[in-house]
This record gives sequence, structure tokens and C-alpha cells, in this order.
Amino acid sequence: MALIGRRPGAGIARRSFLTGGAAFAAGASATPALATFGDTPLGGTVEMAVVGPFTGDQANLGEQMTNGVRAAINDANQMRGPLDKAYTMRSFDDQNLLASGLQAADFACDDSAAVAVIGHLKGVITEQALHTYVNNKMAIICPASTYDRLTEHGYGNILRLPTKDSVEGRFAAQYARTTLKPTSVVVLVQDADYGAEVAAGFSEEMQGDKVKTSVISFAWDKPDFDVVTDKVLGMKPDLIFLSGITGDMGPILPKLRAASYTGPIYASQGFFDAATVAKYTTNAEGIVVSSSMPPLTLAPGAFRIKNDFERTYGPMTPVSAFSYAAAQIIIAIVRRANAQDRIAVLQQLSLNSAFETVVGEITFSNTGDPLNPNVYFYTVKNGAWRYVGSAQPSSFIVK
Repeated sequence: MALIGRRPGAGIARRSFLTGGAAFAAGASATPALATFGDTPLGGTVEMAVVGPFTGDQANLGEQMTNGVRAAINDANQMRGPLDKAYTMRSFDDQNLLASGLQAADFACDDSAAVAVIGHLKGVITEQALHTYVNNKMAIICPASTYDRLTEHGYGNILRLPTKDSVEGRFAAQYARTTLKPTSVVVLVQDADYGAEVAAGFSEEMQGDKVKTSVISFAWDKPDFDVVTDKVLGMKPDLIFLSGITGDMGPILPKLRAASYTGPIYASQGFFDAATVAKYTTNAEGIVVSSSMPPLTLAPGAFRIKNDFERTYGPMTPVSAFSYAAAQIIIAIVRRANAQDRIAVLQQLSLNSAFETVVGEITFSNTGDPLNPNVYFYTVKNGAWRYVGSAQPSSFIVK
């Protein structure tokens, strides 16, 4: 799975990444485990608002998001003492559409019990809703969007968990340079919602190291993969980098292989998807992708959480894992500061504290991005994803 989006009007986590009352759907989606100490926790309750697509084409991603938050809340509630706070969540449906997203942000802020927001999945929705959250003194933690501009406004009320696009691109270029030492690289990117910033980071890093790098941009809505393939192979690259997502750019894989390209193919995290393996099988063999998602099976601190989660909800996807981490951060803030409301939570965002999460320890910079970002690399081997390395050394995983 990727943490990134796809194109205008669709996708996971980027730019436009129904108006009216039907656009809003909210409800108590997780309840605290209160039976041990009675129905009313002596420490009180803390509510998180989760804003994402819970209806429409991307509802499955919203479900992954709420599953992650719900699991973190349930784990915290099961371990609480009689004087500790209990945690709840309430979901607000943005349908992964801009107008609905702005309305859902208003509804979340109008909920006086909510101390922070986890969401949205699409970067442009989050960016456009930032004013609403700032004006209502609401902290927002983004579990999925890698859109660079999210943290460039200096508002101080936003934390973003995954590594942003341009940094991912630079890390991918560094890794490719180290492992392959290419002399001629072609970067493919579509004129779509996602891909340009990753491609720019990758190509700038390669060019800065004096590696010949060409960028080919082609249409998203009516791509001619045969023409693109001919153009790529005419440049005789010894590395091809795909800056896009499987659903849009994936068809280039069989075209390249059918045209006898046998060299390495790297790709952005939009290709870290089960569909890459399932749909493109042997054509995807050997592809290397970067992702903000660490290999949790190799992380001792996350292994139990992952197993417990998967017994209840199924695979712990990147969206689920980072949503779980977002809830952990809110819980940690509440516990450290005995925060009672959204203003107290917001004040804690300015402190450069480290948070232990299911995806590793995270400290945030003043912009709201991880202070020490990282990406992890995976390859398709024998029809399955295999972890092969990371951009930065990580004590979180054992290998």
C-alpha cells in the first residue's frame, strides 16, 4: 500500500487527493473499555475526531484509517488505571472530496468534545481545511498525505507522519546511486495529482551527483504507453524511475519488459501496493520501491501490536499503521500534559518531544514534519514484497 494519492478527484492522500448534509456522516466509532472501573471513568474521557472517506470510492481507506485509530484507543483503554482518562473517537466523512472535506472539518471543529483531528487522507483537502483548524485552535495529525505544501504554511497546528514527497525522491535517488551507480537515468511522471514532487526530488538529487537524468512527463487521462516506451528506450537508460501509482502508471511495466528492457526499475511508494504484484506478476519482479512504511515484522517494538491488530482487522496497511501512530501521539500528549481540551493539546505541539509509536520513534521539526525522516525499500521477489534496506540507519528494525 502507498501513503500517497493519485489524481484529481481520486486517490489516497493528495490533492483533489458533494456538498449538502449528505456529505457529513458522523458517529461514535470507538468506545472506551470502561467495564473494569464502572461506566464513568474517574479520569474523564478524551475524544479524537477522525476525518476521512467513509463513503464513496475510497471508503476502504477510511475504514483502514478508523481501524488504526480504534485499535490504538482500545489498546490504551485496556491498560488504563482507575484514575486514567479513557479515549473515544468520532468519525466525520469527507468522501475524499474537497467540498465535503471543508464541511467535515467544520463539523469536527464544532464538536466541543474533540481535542484533536486525525486526517484527512488527501493533501489538498487537508491544506484547504487548515484555516478552519487554525481558527478553531484544533491540532491535526496527518497519517497519510505526503504532499509537500502541507507543512509549508507555518501554522503550527499540524503534524505529518510520513516522509514528504520531495524528500522521498531524494532518498530514493541516493539509494539507487549507492546500490546501482547508474550513469543514465530516465524518470517517468504523469501530469496527474501525484508524482511531480517525488520526480523533482529524485532528478535533482541525481543531477546534483552529475548523473545524466531525463524526465519524461506524459498524459494521465489518455496515456500512450507505447510511445512513452519507445521514447524511454531510445535514451538507453541503465535505470528507470517510475514516479506515480500502480493504478495509473502500472501498464508501463509490461510494455517495458515486452520491449526487452531488462534493466532495473525503481518506483515511488505509489507502487508499494498489493496490486503491483497481483496484476503485473512477472513484469513487476525485481522492481524496487520506497515507502515511509517500516517493515513491522522486523520491529520488535511493533510486532505484538501488529499481530493483535491483524487478528481483529486483517492486514495492518500503511494507512492503518500511521493512523494507529497518530492516535498514540494524541494519547501521549494528553498523558504528559494532563490535557483536558484542544487548546492544551495544541500547545504541546510546539514542544520537540519524542513519541514512541508503532512506526518508530518520531520527533517533529518546527514545520510539523518528522525531524529525522526515513524511507524503507522493498523489492518484488518470487511474487512477494521483500524488505531490502532503508535510506537512513534505523534502530527500530532488526536485520
